Amino acid sequence: MLTGSVVFGDVVQISHVGGDVTVGLDRPPYRVIPVDSAPLSLSVSQARAQPSRLLLARHQVVPFTGRADTLNALAAWISGPEPVAALLVHGAGGQGKTRLAAEVAGRCSRAGWAVWKVSHTPTPMAGPAPLSRMELPGAAVLAIVDYADRWPASALLALLTHLQDLNTRANSQIRVLMLARSAGYWWPALADRADSDLGVDTNQLTLPPLAIDSDDDRTGLFTTAAAHFAAAMNVEDVGWPVPNLTGAGFTQVLAVHMAALATVDATRHRQEPPVRSDAISAYLLRREQTYWRELHTGTEALVQTPPEVMHRAVFTATLTGAQPRSDARQALTQAGFPASAEAADRIIDDHTVCYPPTGMSTVFEPLHPDRLGEDLLALSTPGHSHRGISNLERDWAPAAITGLLTPEGPQPPVWTPAAVTILVETAHRWPHISTSLLYPIIRRNPALAIAAGGTTLTRLAELPDVDQSALEAVEALLPHERHIDFDTAAAAITAVLTTRRLASITVPSARASLQLALGRRLAHAGDHEGALTADRAAVDVYRGLATTDPAAFEPNLARALTSYGNDLWKLGHQQEALAATREACEMHRRMAIANPTGHLPALPASLTNLGAMLSGLGLQREALAATEEAVAIHRELTQADPVTYLPALATSLDNLGVDLARSGEQEAALAAAEEAVEIYRRLAEAHPATHRPDLARSLSNLGMWRSSLGHREEALAATQEAVAMEQDLAIANPAAWLPSLAMSLTNLAADLSDMGRYEQALTVAEDSCATYRRLAAGRPSVYLRELSAALNNLGMTLAQLGRREEALAATEEAVAIRRDLAAANPTAWLPDLTQSLTNLGGDLADLGRYDDALAISAEAARNSRRLADADPTAYLPDLALGMCAYARVRVAAGAELAEALPAIEEAVDIYEELFDQIPEAFSVALVGAYRTWIAVLEGLNRTEEAADIRRQLDEAGEAQE
Repeated sequence: MLTGSVVFGDVVQISHVGGDVTVGLDRPPYRVIPVDSAPLSLSVSQARAQPSRLLLARHQVVPFTGRADTLNALAAWISGPEPVAALLVHGAGGQGKTRLAAEVAGRCSRAGWAVWKVSHTPTPMAGPAPLSRMELPGAAVLAIVDYADRWPASALLALLTHLQDLNTRANSQIRVLMLARSAGYWWPALADRADSDLGVDTNQLTLPPLAIDSDDDRTGLFTTAAAHFAAAMNVEDVGWPVPNLTGAGFTQVLAVHMAALATVDATRHRQEPPVRSDAISAYLLRREQTYWRELHTGTEALVQTPPEVMHRAVFTATLTGAQPRSDARQALTQAGFPASAEAADRIIDDHTVCYPPTGMSTVFEPLHPDRLGEDLLALSTPGHSHRGISNLERDWAPAAITGLLTPEGPQPPVWTPAAVTILVETAHRWPHISTSLLYPIIRRNPALAIAAGGTTLTRLAELPDVDQSALEAVEALLPHERHIDFDTAAAAITAVLTTRRLASITVPSARASLQLALGRRLAHAGDHEGALTADRAAVDVYRGLATTDPAAFEPNLARALTSYGNDLWKLGHQQEALAATREACEMHRRMAIANPTGHLPALPASLTNLGAMLSGLGLQREALAATEEAVAIHRELTQADPVTYLPALATSLDNLGVDLARSGEQEAALAAAEEAVEIYRRLAEAHPATHRPDLARSLSNLGMWRSSLGHREEALAATQEAVAMEQDLAIANPAAWLPSLAMSLTNLAADLSDMGRYEQALTVAEDSCATYRRLAAGRPSVYLRELSAALNNLGMTLAQLGRREEALAATEEAVAIRRDLAAANPTAWLPDLTQSLTNLGGDLADLGRYDDALAISAEAARNSRRLADADPTAYLPDLALGMCAYARVRVAAGAELAEALPAIEEAVDIYEELFDQIPEAFSVALVGAYRTWIAVLEGLNRTEEAADIRRQLDEAGEAQE
């Protein structure tokens, strides 16, 4: 048993198992370690030998100062009421983000918080995943995520999902402090998903220049830093000359600190201190060269590698980042070093002396701080505009970069993400890196940029005057469909390219095509407002073109209207969305009639969209007709071309099952779902990455329809399989799969309750409610219905366990939500409201609140009759349930029994008819109705009739046995 702690990894406990169990051990894509806020000591000799160490945040040589306004803002965020909140603090490299985070970490630690550092682990380690076990000394956690803009979106969302779950289970207040250089396209998309899908409060804070953020100015910062650097190097304070710090090169804290360090060190060596930012970087890099030379030529000769070779090794390590030794050897080979393993190991060992690794399993620690490492790459590479100041330019540098980014097999080198990322970041300050190396490399092999990941691609798109041909090369390799790790980058790249292309293209149809493509990318990235603007522009152009040449442009107009309708639906403009989608569907139908070969395949997809919207608006008959037509067309297309159209047929069948079930045709719904699952199983066996998510969704629906027909064991098996799949999917992509997982959990809780396993059902129902609360907080128009269903289910489970007050609270909340929804759209929401009212009447009666129970059960009965009169096929079972509940409440209250008798007699008649049709589904309900009938008759002193019915019921039970 683990108490007072949380484990990131796999702790598997299995007991009371009666069948096969599949256990998946998926390692989280990150590592969590406790933050040690104590500074790492540095001797005078170490500081003098390698002055750049004094700039590292872990040594805390310069006490934290200033940032009063930012610290106040962070304190307010930390003490806020939100249970889980994430804040992005972003600013240019060297602005002091890491030191700021260390200061906040220290303050939180002293206040009793658990403070964690979370690092992305892009390459899972082989073998069992190690555990990260973090202590929870109090009720609050601060998690610090550095380089957040370099994480894949899926990894960040997985982290937020796990921390949200920690809050739910341990009631710990969670704060996630993310640090990044930019808040470009990646952050709005991530924040949108964190807010809407996880319910995590998100915000961002731009780290301003220090003079704006506090009373300290650059001169004061310089003087303070110089004094502490001098003390660390045991240099007498002689009153340090302050250079002109007003230029753009000194807007970051690190740049001012570098100036102070260079001034102190140059004075110690009786040299003229550098004053320009580029000259300061060059000076500190020359001191690194001196450090290598002294280690090589000193009396102890601690390293055998000559300084020039060490320069190449440090250059290489700064590009690759920390790597296992075998990969470091390969990197040296590709960078142009001798191929001998013995020679490579000697260089690696000597590099380790110069730059000790921070991890036990890696070598090649890059040069830090990041800004200094980027300057090493830039100043070593010929082509910058600062010739003669650094003595660092080397003719081998371009070949080393190119060699490192030249794959020797089908896959890019393992260090590709690190190398491309640092080149992109370096290019933001040193343009020659992009023009002479980065762009040519990407044009030649755009797969290298893809391997660097979506966040780096987004930063690439943000480069000033980014090369269009390089972006176009990357664009060609981007996933065409949604991909959580590339959606944001695809939107950023497409936005840049679209702006440039529109500036030179005048042909209206070509401009509309660009807008439509942009709208699709923006929608995938979660920018629905931007997508709506782009798609509306495409619709307007195509509508005008279709007026004069319908044969040529109606297909484009129909496609644009489909996207436009989806945008409107996502933004809650449901009637406008339905109108646009109807128009698109009508166009597809006309074109399919005129040219089936060319246009029939587009019609069923349009019909599927239309059916989903109609169903969402409660227009069930129209929805069913649209979905049935989509299935019929897909069957025809599949017969001619199964490889292309079988997946679409399965999707249509799955949707058809939903519409049939909502229309009361449960057996037909089950048949459609079973066919869909059978198809998806075959597809998932051949292409699991593509079709396993579809199989999970279809299994969840199959479980519901089996349950509705009384096939409880089979329903539970299907739902459990769906939950297991969706749990894996939600870890990898929580934004996409948490809603589906929550729905399957709701279904699983109902299945467990049907089996009498109420304690297990309660745990699952509570998880489902917690997830839907988070989702509904971000997008109430989308998830309130599902939350009310989860609450309704929770209330029924609590009632079965005798926890009546809690049951009443859950059911009352469900009723409140559904009343609001039904007031806005009774066609869509009255059935759900009636179901909850029926439950609420029973809960009130259980607590002895009979007057309230009588009124609520009467309202539920009226609603049930109204629904059944409008659609007997769909709602006769609900009418029977409503009448039975109406009578049961009156028996409990001992009141209005005369009114109860016709109600229960009608319920018995309906249940008998339904039992004759589907015995498994209605046997329990029929027996319950008979017992309520007996109770009503006994309450009316009609004891002989009651006894006769009881005898018939007993005989029927004996016959079944």
